[in-house]
Formats: sequence, structure tokens, C-alpha cells
Amino acid sequence: MLNLLNFLADTAQIDDFEDFFTHRLDYAPLAMASFATREEAEAWLKGLEEPLSPARIIVGDQYCLAWYSREDGSQDVSRDFTIEPYIEELTARGIPPDSPAFKSREEAEVWLAKHPASPFAFLSIAGEHYLAVHHKRLKRHTLHPVELSLREWAEWKRGSERLPAQRGKIQED
Repeated sequence: MLNLLNFLADTAQIDDFEDFFTHRLDYAPLAMASFATREEAEAWLKGLEEPLSPARIIVGDQYCLAWYSREDGSQDVSRDFTIEPYIEELTARGIPPDSPAFKSREEAEVWLAKHPASPFAFLSIAGEHYLAVHHKRLKRHTLHPVELSLREWAEWKRGSERLPAQRGKIQED
């Protein structure tokens, strides 16, 4: 997303930049493909004649990056914290008290098939809050546990903040 924002700013598309930033919560983050398991995603990546790099994909309910290096032929699928900033911003506005509640994921998925999130909807499964994300192009929903997602996002941000400090320390030594 940062590359897109930089491109819009660098090419004097300020109105588009402002529109994207103002309305980004009206659209789910895009993903190129969806897989049930990491193994399926890795097989897809290996099977591509000309792998895309990077490519945002969904594995299970998680956003991931599939990447390929033309220099050495290495490739991998890694976690991408794409939806977590959305969850953070949406929960800061408050989870609607009248969110649908379900006993199981299966019940929630049946309901979502008839009432697709547009693009986001909060719901509760067995007492736990989830953010449902409708991926119109992929014809599916992902379900993101709010509490777990925010906790993992906070941990990832703390780890990212330590990296520059650690690099600086290594360079000093």
C-alpha cells in the first residue's frame, strides 16, 4: 500500500491520493488468489511459469505475500499484516452492539453467504468477535478474530520497531 500511496503522491495525483486514503475502508484489501493451506499456496507459486512477486494471497483466513526472486530462484509464502490495520481502525470506532451472533463458524458462513459483508462486518462466534471480510472477486469471506488479530499486530509492530535499533547496534560494533 505504501508503494501505491508514494506513486500517487509522486505523480501529482493528490486528489486520487486523498480519495484512496479517505475511502480505503470502503474496500477490502485485494488478494490475487485464495488457498485453504500453505502447501496449496506454495504449490501454486512453484507451478507458475512466471511467478508474480510479490503477490498478496489469502491462505485460510490470513493475508500472505507470495514472493519469488529471479536472481536465485528462491520463493516463499509469508504472513502479511494487511487486514490488521483495518481491524484496529474499525474497532476504534466501536464494534456494533447489534452484530450477528452465531454458535459456530459454519452457522456464520451460511449467514454470510446470504448477507455478504460489504466489505466488512463484525460478528460473534461462540462469544468471540470476528471481522468478516468479503472478497468479492474471490467469491469468499475471511473471518479474522479481533482480539487475536490485534494482539499479533501489536507484537509484529513492536518487533518491527526493534529491528532498526538492532541494525544500528550491529553497525556500531
